[in-house]
Amino acid sequence: MGNRPSRKHRQEAPRDVGTLWTLERFAGRARCALLAWPDSWELRVIVAGATLLSEHCARTEGAFSLAERWKERMLRDGWRQVGTTRLSGSGYNSFNGCR
Repeated sequence: MGNRPSRKHRQEAPRDVGTLWTLERFAGRARCALLAWPDSWELRVIVAGATLLSEHCARTEGAFSLAERWKERMLRDGWRQVGTTRLSGSGYNSFNGCR
């Protein structure tokens, strides 16, 4: 039988699609991770392995809009953008709204 997770358990974990942006301040680095759930998206701002912000969005447009608002707020707080990030278009679906 082993310790293999059940199919239901595996489906409950989101899939990390990629990083929307990366910011730095002092020695810290923050990334905005886009995670795919079966019926929604989740955004997480992760710094040093800890999730500082997290929110689910039902629509792709809502997730990208929220990520941009978070980035703008962090830039105003003294963070600076590191490079440019591009995600591939595969796996993106439209859902309905940000919760």
